[in-house]
Amino acid sequence: MTFLLSLAAIPALAVLIGAVIGHLTAREIERSHPPSGDFVTVGGAALHYHLTGPEDAPAVLVLHGASANLHEPKLALAAAFADYRVVWLDRPGLGWSERPNGGGDWTPEREAELITDMLTALEIESATVVGLSWGAAIAMRVMMDHPERTRGGVLIGPALRAHVGDAAFYNHLTGWPVIGDLFTHAVIPVLGPGGLESGSRSAFHPVEPPANYVEDVSLRLILRPDAWRANAADMARVNISLEEQEARYAEITQPVIIVASEGDTVVYTNRHSVPVADALEQGELRLIEGEGHNPHHRHARAVAQALADVIARAR
Repeated sequence: MTFLLSLAAIPALAVLIGAVIGHLTAREIERSHPPSGDFVTVGGAALHYHLTGPEDAPAVLVLHGASANLHEPKLALAAAFADYRVVWLDRPGLGWSERPNGGGDWTPEREAELITDMLTALEIESATVVGLSWGAAIAMRVMMDHPERTRGGVLIGPALRAHVGDAAFYNHLTGWPVIGDLFTHAVIPVLGPGGLESGSRSAFHPVEPPANYVEDVSLRLILRPDAWRANAADMARVNISLEEQEARYAEITQPVIIVASEGDTVVYTNRHSVPVADALEQGELRLIEGEGHNPHHRHARAVAQALADVIARAR
């Protein structure tokens, strides 16, 4: 009997060891990629951001995509956006930003409202919104729900319409009782780093990511439990969220320029960018050849030109 009890304890011991290793790995990630900007508390949540550029320049808000943080677009676009007053935001729940009350029942609508309140806290009356991938969906929500706070938008490789694809199994698994917690704390911090490298290559295909990309954009921050859960919750209901808002895009009257590539295999341009550009009152699609899901890294000037054109049209 004692022997059988000892055997039964092995799985529990393995889970405990995995959780300890995961905790230590998450702490090492935080030490390697500490917060490097400022915090503002809005709606009970601390939001992490960088603020760059001349104080009297046009305001620009940059929203990164899923699994990322503010360093991803900043690495590519900081030099090209040097003449603007730019808010590089860790979207709520990701990077070093929090979500209010743990982020239960989080939606793009709630995120857009919190981001708008952040602009108020930073004394920014209105801004042009630059959104990447899933961040573009949030940018659209900000423009729809708070048009008085936005001059227009630039969308890069945007995810805009429902049926973007089924969420990966691990996003649903993360939300399961007990098993999800074990998976998030014991498995993801330990096994996740290899997935970041392969995922980055897939996103950039058919080109290669920049050298040291994963490290330079602090991508390992997504492997911490809170950030992983927040991102998984977004992706688990991505099609529901997009279905709820895509019928409203025609309400947007601000100028919007979409920068995308026909080679994007993460978010298909013909399904997302093409019809939405046609549906917008002041929409325009600019295609970049030979790129994948992240054209802003090798074509920062094209993105900067789109931003300048949106600002000029808004005036």
